[in-house]
Amino acid sequence: MSLRESRFRLVSALACALLASPAHGKPLVSWGDLATEERRAQEELEEIQGRIDRGDLPKVQFDFDSARLRPEAEPVLDLIADVLRRNPRLKLRITAHTCTIGTREYNLHLSRARAKSVKEGLTRRGIPPPSIRFYGKGPDEPVADNRTEEGRELNRRVEFHIVKRDWSSIY
Repeated sequence: MSLRESRFRLVSALACALLASPAHGKPLVSWGDLATEERRAQEELEEIQGRIDRGDLPKVQFDFDSARLRPEAEPVLDLIADVLRRNPRLKLRITAHTCTIGTREYNLHLSRARAKSVKEGLTRRGIPPPSIRFYGKGPDEPVADNRTEEGRELNRRVEFHIVKRDWSSIY
């Protein structure tokens, strides 16, 4: 083996060792940690949603024909922003839905405006805008019967989902 080959192997071995070794106690890349972080953050969001469903927290709602958040939604946004601040590598997808009152086109526009309003509420709390995407589904994905007021109320909702990695890799 030549001196040049020996040096190359030594440098290669050192590079591999450095990349695999902890930096300040943490691996340079740990996909397992990211998956754990994502799962934990999603569980926290589900717990927040459970508290909303039980009535312990108010729903993220809007007045009729409005994209302005009701003041009672502010504590919920505080909790969601806290989850995102503690998990800065993760991203959030916000999806807003409406009932079927009004035209489909209008409800699509309204749901997008409402989702955007939620995003703006989170960015005011220090969440970087690029880490949030928002979508409006209008009346297209109901969870209840739109023929009753109770069903329409359930269909007028905002959903939060944790997303990992780059947007370009998932969309």
